Amino acid sequence: FVRQREYVRANDVYLRLAIGNAPWPMGVTGVGIHARTAREKIGEDSVAHIMNDEQTRKYIQAVKRLITKAQSYAPTAPSKMVSS
Repeated sequence: FVRQREYVRANDVYLRLAIGNAPWPMGVTGVGIHARTAREKIGEDSVAHIMNDEQTRKYIQAVKRLITKAQSYAPTAPSKMVSS
């Protein structure tokens, strides 16, 4: 999408890659106000997420930086750009 200067769509793809479609992507485990049995077994360490791996996180951040730089070098219509 960057080649077509569709930066909003490129940003949407980046967000799907980085966050995914999970409702609580960063590992929220305690969403209620009442104590639950076996809550200690649901530790946040056991939640798998793509951003937990340091090397993968750096590559995903590099993709975002490339999208942002491409937008500054080759601007297009404001409706197709991501405001920062």
